[in-house]
Amino acid sequence: MSWFHVTRGRLEYRGRITRDPFTKWAATQDGLDAIARAASTIRFSLIGRSRSARRRIWRALEAASRVEVISAAIAAEATRYMQVLASLSYADGLPRTNIALHRLVLAPRAMIVGRAHAGVFERLAPLPALAGLNQLVIEMDAALQKASPSPRRPVQATDGWACVGVSVGTVWVDRILAGADGTGHVFMYEFPPLGLVRRERKAVEAAIQQMAASATALSRAERASVVRAAALRLS
Repeated sequence: MSWFHVTRGRLEYRGRITRDPFTKWAATQDGLDAIARAASTIRFSLIGRSRSARRRIWRALEAASRVEVISAAIAAEATRYMQVLASLSYADGLPRTNIALHRLVLAPRAMIVGRAHAGVFERLAPLPALAGLNQLVIEMDAALQKASPSPRRPVQATDGWACVGVSVGTVWVDRILAGADGTGHVFMYEFPPLGLVRRERKAVEAAIQQMAASATALSRAERASVVRAAALRLS
């Protein structure tokens, strides 16, 4: 079970962490480095220092997640993550169009993941049990994908924006720099407070398909140029 899910159109923390996502993190380079650092402090272990260190890190994390202040910090990251999506919607240079006087924007996931990781690290660094645990961003991204956002089932962000689509696979920047979670893009729409009538919803769905096709038709160099230009305007 993942740590986050989408319920009633909002990304939320489930209230507890589970071991499978931790196991995935432990197999990443960041996880292996953290385990190696912890293992270096263990003088001897019958089950091996690395295995013992991994158990210690999990137990410490699981125990910390039960502390109210840390649980609240994890829960707050869901809102922060959706704020990142909304903030990128204002980036000049990203593909966009207008539907029913509201903006529809395509935001590369590589930009989302990069900004989200930086924010999580900055905010959670004072909490040793969570510092460096970038699995939080991976779990939030996975929960958003699993929800399959659409104009019919939007996931609310902030400032009136909502995620109405997620697509993976399209490469926007170098895979080595972006990582496994940095391909594809999301579609953000300035969702009307009263929702969409059927005609408007169909128009948004058609625009999403057209924008996705246009993005796929670009060369990798052109897509990378879009990301660089948008990032410069945001900085």
